Amino acid sequence: MRRFPKILLRLLGIFLALAVVGWLAISFIVSSLLDRDTVVGWLQEEYNMRVDLRELNVSLLGGSIDLSGLMISPRDKHADAGTPVASRPQSAGSQTRIMVRNMSVKVGLLNLLRKKLVINGVVVDGMEVSFLIERDGSPSLEPLFEKPEIVRGKANPKLAKVIVGQGSADPLGKQIALGDTGKPIEMDGFNISDIPLATSMDSLQIRNGVLYIKIRKNKNRIRVSDIQATLSSLDIDPENLTHHNSAHLEMDAKIDVMDRDRVVYYARMAVGTKGGIEPFDGETGLLNPDLAINMTLKKGSEIMSLPIIDRLTSALEKLRKAGLDVSDLEEVLVVDDDASVRISLLDGDIRTRAPWHIGLNGHQLLIEQDSWHNTGSDDHLINADLTFSSKVSDSALGRANKFLSELVGEELAVSVGEFLFSPVTREGRVYVPFVSSGDFNRPKVRPRVKLFDIKDALKGVTLGGENGNPGETLPDR
Repeated sequence: MRRFPKILLRLLGIFLALAVVGWLAISFIVSSLLDRDTVVGWLQEEYNMRVDLRELNVSLLGGSIDLSGLMISPRDKHADAGTPVASRPQSAGSQTRIMVRNMSVKVGLLNLLRKKLVINGVVVDGMEVSFLIERDGSPSLEPLFEKPEIVRGKANPKLAKVIVGQGSADPLGKQIALGDTGKPIEMDGFNISDIPLATSMDSLQIRNGVLYIKIRKNKNRIRVSDIQATLSSLDIDPENLTHHNSAHLEMDAKIDVMDRDRVVYYARMAVGTKGGIEPFDGETGLLNPDLAINMTLKKGSEIMSLPIIDRLTSALEKLRKAGLDVSDLEEVLVVDDDASVRISLLDGDIRTRAPWHIGLNGHQLLIEQDSWHNTGSDDHLINADLTFSSKVSDSALGRANKFLSELVGEELAVSVGEFLFSPVTREGRVYVPFVSSGDFNRPKVRPRVKLFDIKDALKGVTLGGENGNPGETLPDR
């Protein structure tokens, strides 16, 4: 009986040794299935891009694949030829690129041993994305995610010319890929379908991200920095997107809008979003082209240049001649409180899905639903109301009443002032409903109420207001 504990300990030691050997064997097998060239090859065979990767490690203990120094850039001859990573020269510089300092991908090890890759979670730490927004509103990143024409030096066998009107053809008659959408990556055939997400994927996290954006038309620069984003609660079934196509998005970031030389700042803003989204289009299975999100413009954000407001004050020339001048506004408009709205992004258009109330230095700007701005062409159509602050309104109306009193006398000034200013006054504050359209930097702004000059006012007072209702709101055009 005394020997039994010794035998038990020896057996336990043997089992532990076998476990370690087995663990090392599995680690070797998994590691041998994945190397830099394998991962780079997958991506370059599926997408029209060049991929560079400095380091890749497979952790059996954590069930993760860790990548360092990942860079995605426009495709070149080395990507077409499938040149091994170590044999190719450094990628040429480009304004269009995606760089990731570190990325950890949580995977199912059993799937790896079956030579399949199913992603259960992703953490990206240190991401830098740079691209142009073309005049049509499309980002210069788009071509990178098309199907490549050349793979390993030969024509891509997955591409086929599709005749318009037959099957599920691309309406533009472009080359499209044939394959199993939504299936896992098959490692034997390097067959990557869209995104190998598991329906139980925990989350996608981005830490310390930054976007560098250049607008092709006006050369303005936009920097979105300090991006902290999490996509969680994923319920995605590629075979049943009608009922399983949702996720929860939380993101915070800072946005700077600058001139082409990054010297003059037009805005410094902090934004955030939190809420549910539909990531994919239910019919095509592609990324949702009409993505709607809840966005919050945060308190303390600064706007140094807002051409719409500048043009609006200039459009009130008739009132200025009557002494009502509201053009002397603050140089920097600061957001008073968090201002939230639901917006959609479609073909370069940013569109409000609900009214957007924004407080700026005590002024109240209301942007109506379905107002839009195209980031590529800079075209826009915004219906809005601006209620000036009590401070500015009291000062402007006080000066105007004094001006009228000196011009037509105190007795007549009251009637003339009411005739002139009632269309642009609400609850004692100057209020102007307006519409802005055309180029956002050189907008065409007009009030949506009928304005009168002093001659109209004197005639209207004399004739009892027969020139029309001074408070009439004009229809949008």
